[in-house]
Amino acid sequence: MVKFGEKLKQLREKSGMTQAALAQHLYVTRQAVSRWECGARYPDLLTTKKIAEILKVSIDELVSGEELQMNIEKEPVLAKPMSNMIQTMLYSIAVAAYLLMSILAIKSLFPDKLLSGTPAGKITLINIAAVSRTLLCFLAVATGLFFSVKNKLAPKKTGLIMSAYYGIAAAEFVLTAVDMQIKKNGYMSWPGWIDGFLIPFVSFVCIILYFHNGKYKISSIVIYGIAALSVLEILYAIKSSINSLTELSFVVRTISYLGRFSLVVLLIYQTYVFAKKIEIGISK
Repeated sequence: MVKFGEKLKQLREKSGMTQAALAQHLYVTRQAVSRWECGARYPDLLTTKKIAEILKVSIDELVSGEELQMNIEKEPVLAKPMSNMIQTMLYSIAVAAYLLMSILAIKSLFPDKLLSGTPAGKITLINIAAVSRTLLCFLAVATGLFFSVKNKLAPKKTGLIMSAYYGIAAAEFVLTAVDMQIKKNGYMSWPGWIDGFLIPFVSFVCIILYFHNGKYKISSIVIYGIAALSVLEILYAIKSSINSLTELSFVVRTISYLGRFSLVVLLIYQTYVFAKKIEIGISK
């Protein structure tokens, strides 16, 4: 089987185009084209499609199905430098927000001495669940930032990181329900279970399956729907709390909403780009 680099060189030379000319059409350096042809690097899928259009060949003539599937699975979702830079910026905003929230969450486990011995001064399962949620979300977005900086955020890693918030939210709800059951101080209604557990859990599963792109296919429309629900959730939270915030809590909440919103924007962006790559694979 002729490898991608060899086929690219053959088709480029057949079209009478130099490496420099092809690079100019693609807005990349000649060295980048040279690295593709010698097999040291591979262009991302969207660039590969553009190469096929420039050389006036089909994707089939340029890349094999096996190579295409391998690229989809291993190539970073946002591989282009500008896209990766935007991704890194959004992760940085989320990391800063969740770092602040983590510090405040840990501090909440050590209440003021005046509250010692009172119900407000006791650490409950709900407190632990809330702190754990914040810390785990921070670890998830920090991991995303780490791989984004290295430009190694492949689809499966992206799915795990972007689904983390929803899985953690579902787990926190269950712990809260268990705590209420143990203490017999209330119960969760069915609408509460749907909103607090079912929707986050289904979102968690769908995002993982979408970016895994395996046997169980999930439409990008489903992910856009999840993102839209998340935006509505953020807007509702802002509306519900805006009249009861002190100056300090307003700043803290604003930062937390900014961090959450940056992840939703990132999810939409990643979904859009990954959908384009899957479309190339299907249309091949």
